[in-house]
Amino acid sequence: MQTTASSTSIDLFSGLLDQLSRSPVVLAIVTATQGHVASQVGDKLLIWGDAQSFGSLNDATVTTAVMGQSFAVLKTGIAQRLVVATSAGPIQQTAPAVDTPQVQVWLTRWQGSDAIATAQATLSTLKTSQPGRLVVPLVTGQFPYISGRDSPSLRNLQGQDAYIEDL
Repeated sequence: MQTTASSTSIDLFSGLLDQLSRSPVVLAIVTATQGHVASQVGDKLLIWGDAQSFGSLNDATVTTAVMGQSFAVLKTGIAQRLVVATSAGPIQQTAPAVDTPQVQVWLTRWQGSDAIATAQATLSTLKTSQPGRLVVPLVTGQFPYISGRDSPSLRNLQGQDAYIEDL
């Protein structure tokens, strides 16, 4: 899945970089939608501390579910996929019925020097309009990274799902 970064990405990654100097941060990214929903693929929300956040997922039901689950991700550091059925409201642990409007969100804890380096590289790429991609492997245990648009490092995903955003 591939999208293009918006101008608000600079503000979001600046906020991420600033907050990383103080505490871990969960980055929630909408990776897929189904049916008529307010959220769009690529919407992002940063969550840290005691329910502080920056960004938007454009849907109150999705935001509430993500905020609730982000505390577990902050505590354990284990990335996870969250599927929210927007008409039913509650978090779905398995995929809802095919006709149910839903939003899939990937939550990753960013912390430490690798996270700071990735946030800096993302911000630098966004500010200088260098060709690059934010690659977020949608598997637990793999951290997001920046790749050149034609980089062979995308092959390292070996058939795994990933959210890929042109910067």
